[in-house]
Amino acid sequence: MSEADMWSESGARITDARVLEELHRVLEEEGALIVEHRFYRGSSAPDRMIFSDFDELTTYLQERTKPGDSFYIWSYEAVCSNERVLKAGKIPDALGRVPEGGAY
Repeated sequence: MSEADMWSESGARITDARVLEELHRVLEEEGALIVEHRFYRGSSAPDRMIFSDFDELTTYLQERTKPGDSFYIWSYEAVCSNERVLKAGKIPDALGRVPEGGAY
């Protein structure tokens, strides 16, 4: 921990009860969460994952984080829609064919 980073008790904490309650509500009512985990003073790119289970999210926050780590969280349903797809496609068979339809 670096004193230059001005540690305080008034900063946003992802583990606050109100924050966790809101995340739990979104998971229950809307669906999955997209989570970006940025590592405090880390020299690596952020980890990005999707959680659809509140217990898995809270376990991750308890076991895979360190003080100072930062999180950005989005509602999957709010940002991921068919209208916003960057690219879509299917894996071809050995002849290069893909199904026009299918059960997905």
